[in-house]
Amino acid sequence: MSEKVFLPPIAVLGRLCGIRAGFRDNQGRRHRTSRATYQALLSAMGVPWENPEVLRLEIERRRARLTDRLLQPVTVLPAAASLSALAVPVRSRQPAPPLELEAVLEFNGEGGQSWTWEGSPDSIAQAAVQQVPGGFRTWVKVPLPAELEAGYYDLKLSVRSREAEETATSLLIVHPLTVYQPPSLAGGRRFWGFNLWGFNLPLYALSSPRNWGMGDFTDLREMLELAGELGAAFVGVNPLHAPLPLAQADLSPYAPSSRLFTNFLYLDLEEVPELSESPEAQALLANPDFQAARARLRAAELVDYPEVFRLKRQLLGSLFAAFRTRHGVKEPKTPRARAFARFVQESDRLLEKFAAFSALAEHWQESDWRRWPPEYHHPDSPAVAEFIQAHRQETQFHQYVQWLVVEQLSRAKGQASAFGLPFTLYQDLPLGAIAGGFETWAYPGLFAQKASIGAPPDAFNPRGQDWGLPPMIPEVLRELRLQPFIQTLRASLPEEGILRLDHVMGLFRLFWIPHTDSRAPGAYVEYPVRELLAILALESQRRRTLIVGEDLGTVAAHIRRELKKQGIYSYRVFYFERNPEGGFKKPERYPRRAVAAVTTHDLPTLTGYWEGRDIRLKQALDLYPRPRLADEDRRCRERDRENLLEALARRGLLPGLPAAGSPTCPEEVRFGVLEYLGQSAAALVEVRLEEVFGLPDQQNLPGTITEYPNWRRRLPVSPVGMRQAPEIRRLADCMARCGRRHQPGNRRHSED
Repeated sequence: MSEKVFLPPIAVLGRLCGIRAGFRDNQGRRHRTSRATYQALLSAMGVPWENPEVLRLEIERRRARLTDRLLQPVTVLPAAASLSALAVPVRSRQPAPPLELEAVLEFNGEGGQSWTWEGSPDSIAQAAVQQVPGGFRTWVKVPLPAELEAGYYDLKLSVRSREAEETATSLLIVHPLTVYQPPSLAGGRRFWGFNLWGFNLPLYALSSPRNWGMGDFTDLREMLELAGELGAAFVGVNPLHAPLPLAQADLSPYAPSSRLFTNFLYLDLEEVPELSESPEAQALLANPDFQAARARLRAAELVDYPEVFRLKRQLLGSLFAAFRTRHGVKEPKTPRARAFARFVQESDRLLEKFAAFSALAEHWQESDWRRWPPEYHHPDSPAVAEFIQAHRQETQFHQYVQWLVVEQLSRAKGQASAFGLPFTLYQDLPLGAIAGGFETWAYPGLFAQKASIGAPPDAFNPRGQDWGLPPMIPEVLRELRLQPFIQTLRASLPEEGILRLDHVMGLFRLFWIPHTDSRAPGAYVEYPVRELLAILALESQRRRTLIVGEDLGTVAAHIRRELKKQGIYSYRVFYFERNPEGGFKKPERYPRRAVAAVTTHDLPTLTGYWEGRDIRLKQALDLYPRPRLADEDRRCRERDRENLLEALARRGLLPGLPAAGSPTCPEEVRFGVLEYLGQSAAALVEVRLEEVFGLPDQQNLPGTITEYPNWRRRLPVSPVGMRQAPEIRRLADCMARCGRRHQPGNRRHSED
């Protein structure tokens, strides 16, 4: 018989708050959470622990909350379940029934449906009894309406006994068993609808003779049209979320101010109708200095975000002035003005808050709300309300900008169907938002400001990673009935498209890194995964959106099993798909429900990988914790080149056998790898433009901020120029040989 393990009180409290006792890394080594880490992370969560008595009381309080609540903030129920009653614990001083209970359950759905049940002592079934601090809990069964449809329901339960009266509320989520599964990807046979390919591209990096030095929504429409012509099924883009309201030089799409709104820098302002109505805007565009600035942006090798921001913000001011004059805002005078009014009215309060946040940032000339005067730190404060009233025009401007963004992005998605693509858009959802941005201001107390999320050390990042994003506190997220997660999904899911969740393991647990002077190592913190997966299934089904989970790095086996059970597609990178001997996994060994890709934005391009450019960069920038690791990586890379050539040769994908020591990556190797993935069992293949054109530089180098031009490298070929590029035609022929060419005559998500 094994001995019972007694944990120190700080570890007990940490466990009650979701902090895990340890983890095993992807090399099999065990890491235990230290006392200093427990203390630092509990402090970041706002949980007191500083002396033994406080610690003891906090443990008791949290243990009691597990059984001492009539209803939890959120209750989940599978739509297919035959559950007819809800078990709830009722407080009493006596251990045994009957309790002579009376109960009232009010049940309200999204569509206005309501249902009320009143229970008498004779009609309430009583079950188990559990002793809790201060008395007992008797579990009783409260009936639910029959055949509940999937959706959200507000529950209010009132229970009265001879001893006490309690009232509680809960959000009931009745959810599908899995996330949405497109019929065109169902089954296992190989024909057009079952094995598809598409592009994934950095939209900001697209060059063109007409954009303003970074890609925009018109460039996106051109890429969608090209994809349709080539037989591709989708076009994927980097996250398009809103950055901080003032210009930034380092603009990471994975560290936005808000995932609830969109980056206005992607607007094609020459497509805005107000331009033809504004002499002021037309004069600005014709100004020689303005034209010269745009020409410099177009000719630059790197995206200059501050300059793009300056020019577009200046022109948007003139466009909004024309909109107010011609159409009216306070009193709409035209159909276009009424459309804008409907947009504002149909948006929830978040749009008003976002507009106020942006206007406040401009007013104080400070993007980080933590540096504003304290009275503006809460979105619902009187000072913020007074500011909105006094600066109505400034807040309306930011609402207008988001309206333009929604118009143009929706138009681009709509074009996907016209161009014959079965998916509207393949979008990417970052794991979080920046510390001083809109989301942390909009949800006071939700984010831990004294910690950040990241990843423990692994083969590609020996020092580990700190992504600088504050984590949501699980307990606060539950108390908010998971509304922030619901709102984020609703803002991000492309209808009839694909959504890739960055670091999908964050639904289960996140690696928290405390901000302390003691250098306490990080630890994993658990999240309400059952509830989060229920919401993901419900929202994806409603929008008919395929879900892909980026499951790279340290991934526990049970997480992969659960993701597969939920119907979430895996994300498989060629570099990492190996057999036990270290060679590259055969294409038929890839999982069916997966997106296969050569690389990611955080990893070297195939050309850079072949050349070892990433190793030289990491060594030059001192990103290796030990010098010998660079030598080990170089030796491994030599073997990888040999294994890569052997894998391609076995499949007949190389006309000749290039030398593994070739200093540059041969074109036949690049396209051989793409065809290798095209032959895989994975339902979807993602092609990055860097691989097609043999570009050596990756878009982002983790572990750097200013040392590397992250998220700024521009592609040398425009969407229009790609039509004549031989590499693009070779790609289309390659995918056609693999049977992945989508036939435009087949309608999106056809049931045939």
